[in-house]
Amino acid sequence: MNEFPVVLVINCGSSSIKFSVLDVATCDVLMAGIADGMNTENAFLSINGDKPINLSHSNYEDALKAIAFELEKRDLTDSVALIGHRIAHGGELFTQSVIITDEIIDNIRRVSPLAPLHNYANLSGIDAARHLFPAVRQVAVFDTSFHQTLAPEAYLYGLPWEYFSSLGVRRYGFHGTSHRYVSRRAYELLDLGEKISGLIVAHLGNGASICAVRNGQSVDTSMGMTPLEGLMMGTRSGVGAFGAMAWSAQDAGPPVSDLERGGRSASGSRG
Repeated sequence: MNEFPVVLVINCGSSSIKFSVLDVATCDVLMAGIADGMNTENAFLSINGDKPINLSHSNYEDALKAIAFELEKRDLTDSVALIGHRIAHGGELFTQSVIITDEIIDNIRRVSPLAPLHNYANLSGIDAARHLFPAVRQVAVFDTSFHQTLAPEAYLYGLPWEYFSSLGVRRYGFHGTSHRYVSRRAYELLDLGEKISGLIVAHLGNGASICAVRNGQSVDTSMGMTPLEGLMMGTRSGVGAFGAMAWSAQDAGPPVSDLERGGRSASGSRG
């Protein structure tokens, strides 16, 4: 058994599980990997970039069992003191990270229609981890919570009021965990005071967003109600496509589901 406690961090996506094991004292990464291709014959598990392990037709619990086995092989299982789950969308219910309970799971499920592709996968990961590690405390970290400090003038769209009051249509923002970490590290490395400094933070990858941070809090961000908005990205349309997509849906145009899929996976640089 490793004498030092470790944290298992899990990010369950729509078809993959990314994970890391970190030493609590040093934050050193002791183990990291990905289980990809969930529920397909090509599913695999890769640890620290080593040769992939076949996980054909594995679901989330099967994949987490395989990850737990790899932890056991490295004498890390009994050292897991905490499991952290990245949750894509917390809606307006979650303004900070929370310890996972049955009530928290119910509330995550309530807001999951806002991000069905990701949140339901996140919940599958939570269910599997609670089953495999029943004695370990687990925490949900929300990608949207950092942006819950936005003022109404930043999170409201220029749409009829009832869209917000009845449907909850508003800017939520994403990549919050990244923006929070980068802004705090910038304050530290540049020796800036949070109370007197403003920052523009960029999260750049296949998905990309920018965030304005003042006094250590998010005050504006490029992504909106969904991660499709804002900057043009690898496969996402970004801002400015609403009118074109609405026009495309007229008459015998493609259904809204096809337009959404196109804006999410066939637009941006790929388009």
